[in-house]
Amino acid sequence: MRGGRWFGRAPLLLAALNLGSVAAQTGIVSLIDTNVAPNAHFYRNRALIEVIDLQRLGTWRRNGCKTGTKPSGTCPTFEFSVPFLLDPTQPLKSSLDVSRDIGGVMRYEWQRFQDRTRWAVSMDLNRSISAATVLPALPYATRPLGCTPGLNVTGEAAITAAKLLAGNPLDITNSPATYALSVPAGSTNPNFRLPSSLSYGMKDDRVLLANYPYPRVARTQYCPGREFPAILPDSAYPLPGSVYMPNTSVYGIAGPKYPLPLAFNWGEVRSRIKNSCDRTVKQYYKEYVDNVLKAVAAKMPGSMHWNGYTKWQGSRSGVIFAPVAGALPNTVKVTNLAAKAGLPQFADYLTVRTPASQLISNPSRAHGKLVQLEDLKRWLEVGTLTDASTQGSVNLFQTWQQVLRVVDQRPLTFYAHARSCTFGGCVNVPVPILMPDTVVSPAGCTVASAAGGLGTMTFALPAARFAWVSVPEGFPIPGLSGHPERRVQ
Repeated sequence: MRGGRWFGRAPLLLAALNLGSVAAQTGIVSLIDTNVAPNAHFYRNRALIEVIDLQRLGTWRRNGCKTGTKPSGTCPTFEFSVPFLLDPTQPLKSSLDVSRDIGGVMRYEWQRFQDRTRWAVSMDLNRSISAATVLPALPYATRPLGCTPGLNVTGEAAITAAKLLAGNPLDITNSPATYALSVPAGSTNPNFRLPSSLSYGMKDDRVLLANYPYPRVARTQYCPGREFPAILPDSAYPLPGSVYMPNTSVYGIAGPKYPLPLAFNWGEVRSRIKNSCDRTVKQYYKEYVDNVLKAVAAKMPGSMHWNGYTKWQGSRSGVIFAPVAGALPNTVKVTNLAAKAGLPQFADYLTVRTPASQLISNPSRAHGKLVQLEDLKRWLEVGTLTDASTQGSVNLFQTWQQVLRVVDQRPLTFYAHARSCTFGGCVNVPVPILMPDTVVSPAGCTVASAAGGLGTMTFALPAARFAWVSVPEGFPIPGLSGHPERRVQ
């Protein structure tokens, strides 16, 4: 729907207030204003949207406030201006591309944090000289000399070979995120009859890191301070020089728990993992948070902070959002959506408002139900500013923090100092031993008490998430709770 500002559209607002539970809805898009240049430096010369805090609007109306009344607790401000995204350093870039840059930073920084932590702890676990190996083909990140300049050439060759076997996957790179529209369940009218060809769902923002048995970041990301192994024998063994001698083709000593050593200090190992993990997370997670907040501050000036990025309800924080538009029209996408939904009138409805185009509606409109063609705009992908204005629907880029549980399936291992003997003599070999599992949480790193677990790391930390949603004028904005904490003047 198109129209004037909020006070000329009371029927539309009443309809929005009737959408499901009023208490569950906190904000709507009330106007898309594109009658200004979209890429100027100051927001008053930029395209924008107006959003309304429905709860404050209810207070304003119940108290009989009048337009132009000075804002107060009795007559609160309820309408806010939010400009389209703009990167001040690249003012000619479309707002959609700016949002893709921000999403790319968030994805990259989380993956970088996860991989740096995983391999830093692995290196700290295996840095003792007594875990040294004569099998340099092992991946360098699990070798005590893996960070030692000049002594990891063979390990680098092993990494290259492993990548080739895995299809040569790329390392983590800071690249723009792929645009994908999300349609959260419950964002439409409860009576909206969803066509079988459409679906609800939040698209994966791909912040997770695919698991490979080698690092996805360069050594420089986690090696500083770990360049040289410890000189003393490993304190995980009860006595200096104690070795485990597995039985071989000729002779040796094999314990009943082969391949475990005859004696092993699991308490020392757990302590080492916890200390390394706590120290690493303290450094790397702080860098992650700082870099994400810097990107938001630099690339989302004028965005709406709704209930605060650091305020929590359950496992989610408040939302920061801003409207976006692209450089290309969405005409083809509109036609495809109409065909997919089986509503051919939809394409005409967005541009030519004829009586025939509004025949498809909810079974009853007696209680202020919105027409079904309006609900269908939730699946309307991004277009140009002109498209947004004409079609009465805008894409919003949203970001929030959410506690993310990610299980890194790459096991942490301890390489014990063992000795293998044959007719030719004895040589030192590494014996990989799986470590206890580790949980990385805001309270610190917790290491399982059981010995010999899978040795995986579970990250249970707040991570920056992002999504694009389509919001028709007069419809609730998904994911909001509480009230705006900042607005553009």
